[in-house]
Amino acid sequence: MNYWHNTKLKILNFTHCDMDGAAAGIVIKNYFNDVITESINYSAEYTILQKMIKYNDQFDAVIFTDFCPCNLTEVKAFGKPVLVLDHHESAVKYNNPKEFVYVCPGHCGAKLALTYFNHDDCLKHLTEFIEIVNDFDLYLLKDPRSKCFNSLYWDMGFNWFMNRFYNGDIELSKAEKAFLVRKQKDFKKHYDQLEISELKNGGVFCYSEKYISEITDALRNEGYKWVVIYRPGYLSVRSSDDSNINLVEVAKIVGKGGGHEHAIGIPQEKDQLDALIAKVDDAVDTYLKLKTNPPSDEFMNKLKGM
Repeated sequence: MNYWHNTKLKILNFTHCDMDGAAAGIVIKNYFNDVITESINYSAEYTILQKMIKYNDQFDAVIFTDFCPCNLTEVKAFGKPVLVLDHHESAVKYNNPKEFVYVCPGHCGAKLALTYFNHDDCLKHLTEFIEIVNDFDLYLLKDPRSKCFNSLYWDMGFNWFMNRFYNGDIELSKAEKAFLVRKQKDFKKHYDQLEISELKNGGVFCYSEKYISEITDALRNEGYKWVVIYRPGYLSVRSSDDSNINLVEVAKIVGKGGGHEHAIGIPQEKDQLDALIAKVDDAVDTYLKLKTNPPSDEFMNKLKGM
């Protein structure tokens, strides 16, 4: 039997702090009998080893879902088995199935976790719920419920979401539906007062601690090709499908952050906000120029030899 298919293992689960990560955490909690769940983002990787030390006597193995730490070598050196189930394009370089590191961009993190653990349909009660999450996280948006679920996640929080959808019950209550209606009205007021600044190449910047997805959609509908939204300590960057902007490549130019082709997060860390926004703006410009006029093979060979 696969080591990871032992439901009696005590698991420390680090999972991304968004709807997909919470849904992946639900999969892990449904499969294993004893799970400690820790939500995490890409600016908090330094806390992983601290928490492993903290919980050392309480877990047998570590599972990362919807998240692949860049300090994976150090994590493995801790001495306990590690499984990674991630789907972010920026983490593909870590893919190593022989070492139980799976980075598969074709599905969201929760669907990848469900696929890995749903042998003999033991988790089939979560299937429709995970498909809703997958629809939003990959930004397919073919299921109108997915935006509603994401709204509930961001307003109610990580722990609420995990408890609410733990059993895969996707039928929203009257109170939840009424809340979503009120939220849409509140969003319109918020958006009407939003201050925006235009960036190069059809980009736009604004500040908001809430309504990230809704603001992104609204600004795209106004014709902007890429959007930067600042919330304290973090930039959420999104690009439209027709923008020809691969944000994973942009993150590489910036030198930090990661995510998907059309959606990345960049931690602010110690950067001044204006300087970081300018850096992202310039990185998009650089990416588009390189894409239009890629450097010659001769130049790239010289660069590699430097």
